[in-house]
Amino acid sequence: MLSGTRELYRGVVAQVASDESPRAPSLIYVVGRLNQGITREMRALLREWDLSVQEYTSLSVLELRPGLSNAQLARRTLVTPQSMLEILAKLESRGLVHREVGPKHGRMIRNELSKSGRRVLEIAALEVNQLQDRIFAGLSEAQRKSVTAALSTAMSGLSKRAR
Repeated sequence: MLSGTRELYRGVVAQVASDESPRAPSLIYVVGRLNQGITREMRALLREWDLSVQEYTSLSVLELRPGLSNAQLARRTLVTPQSMLEILAKLESRGLVHREVGPKHGRMIRNELSKSGRRVLEIAALEVNQLQDRIFAGLSEAQRKSVTAALSTAMSGLSKRAR
């Protein structure tokens, strides 16, 4: 599967560098194509743990931000609150998350990883990190930091606009 992402990446880079193209593709196009390739590769990797990309993302966010409400988690994982309810129900039924009523607000449900959820995430994250390293192997550490910073700034701008 990874070779498909490499070919996609090389194709986009070749198109950007090509003088034959009437104009270079937009940054949004390149990021979108990269996102599609990464998502495809992650689906294949996560199948082994019976996780969707959204479920993996939810577990990853909960590792860093335990106790988030359904709505907060939905915003951070870029899904609707209704979809997040379905994702959390699946994760809870598999014993990967615990859900509790918040102490200050009886209607707010707080979500946290279970021990099993931490173990599954730890193993899956190793594979996802290896995928990231393979995809971006051609970039120096400084370039990776620069790309990460630029994309984080773009995400922040997009988040502010969505409010």
